[in-house]
Amino acid sequence: MRIVIDTNVLISAIFWPGKPKQLLNAVRRGEIIFISSESLLEELKGVLISLVKPFRLGEAEADLIIGHLKEISNVVHPKREIHVCRDEADNRVLECALDGQADFIITGDKDLLELGIFEGIKIAKLSDLVLNLG
Repeated sequence: MRIVIDTNVLISAIFWPGKPKQLLNAVRRGEIIFISSESLLEELKGVLISLVKPFRLGEAEADLIIGHLKEISNVVHPKREIHVCRDEADNRVLECALDGQADFIITGDKDLLELGIFEGIKIAKLSDLVLNLG
């Protein structure tokens, strides 16, 4: 299974126990193929170091997290631009999923979830998927 994990789910996986962390651990074990892109990783880094977010990590610490995610993901470089969502950041998620031939986008973003399916890619909350994340 090939998945794109949206920033909001990755934040949960990094900082708290639960299903998102279990999903990330399944990626680490090689059970799920995690697709990402430079723009999605840059967005995540921006959230991690933002002074208006509760995480407020230093640049070096955020770089370690991003470096680890690059090691366990397939980083794609989308060539097709999508302009479906009002939030341009959501369009980057769709571009990544298309270029990476993802089966699923895992997100908590309401705008993306409203799409349901985009060009054959299912968009769902992690809680809606039946996965053995042991």
